[in-house]
Amino acid sequence: MASINDVFDELQAVNTTLGQIHADGVAEISATNQVKASVDTLDADVKAGFAATINALNTIAKIDIEAVKLLFHLTQQADTMICALEHISKNTCGILTQATIQTQLQTSLRDDADVIRDIEESKHPEAVLERQRLAELRTQIERCCPPEKPKPACNYEPCLSPRPVELPDLPRIDNEQPPVG
Repeated sequence: MASINDVFDELQAVNTTLGQIHADGVAEISATNQVKASVDTLDADVKAGFAATINALNTIAKIDIEAVKLLFHLTQQADTMICALEHISKNTCGILTQATIQTQLQTSLRDDADVIRDIEESKHPEAVLERQRLAELRTQIERCCPPEKPKPACNYEPCLSPRPVELPDLPRIDNEQPPVG
């Protein structure tokens, strides 16, 4: 049978083991708390990193929107320039066609008029004097009452053009951002 001393020794051994278990539990809790603190810090850093990334992506998106607006404006300006060049091209072609026709007609008329004048002047010398007198009268009348000027053959119609571009509304970018971590 076991003596009281044996029971006491056993209780002492159990007490020591319980103390050891308690110390191990406290150490385990401390280590767990340290791991939790590290995970919490890492979580905060990751959240801050994601927030900074989202802010940067939003800034880039705003810049892209303004760039697209400018590209659209430039496209409108290019369309206006193409329209103006088409007007110039059409008018130039028409002018060249008419100038060629008119040059041929004027050359033919000049030649015919020279022949007719020579024939008429030789046949009617008194008509030459009358013609000179009428030319002087016409000059005097035109000094006082000039004839109406002919209307222009063409009226310019400007192409639609976009309104001037406004300064883009770009976000402010800070060069010095706090380091993450």
